[in-house]
Parts: sequence; C-alpha cells; structure tokens
Amino acid sequence: MATALWTVAAAVAALLVIWRLRRANLTVSTILREERARTEAEPVDERHYEDEPHRVGRHRKSH
Repeated sequence: MATALWTVAAAVAALLVIWRLRRANLTVSTILREERARTEAEPVDERHYEDEPHRVGRHRKSH
C-alpha cells in the first residue's frame, strides 16, 4: 500500500512540474512574440549607432 501511495505522489509531483514548465514556456513564447512585434513595428534610427564600439571599464582619454 505504501508503494502505491509513493507512486501516486511521484506521479502528481511529475504532473505539477510538467504543468509549470508548459506554463513557463507559454509565457516566454508570448513575451518573445510581443517583443518581435514591437521591434518590427518601430523604425530603426541609425543616428543612435556609432562607428566605434563603447568601452567598458576605466580608460584614459588620449586627448
């Protein structure tokens, strides 16, 4: 009887994990779809991009 109880408990736990993962996947898919739609709708302003990359951290100016 105890083995059957543990088996049922393990099955319920597995179903809960699967259900939560599917909900998380749906949430991530929705977020990515909305982000793609938002970025496709906005025109890209090339003035915000520079030819030289930004430097991270401390650096001295060479002027």
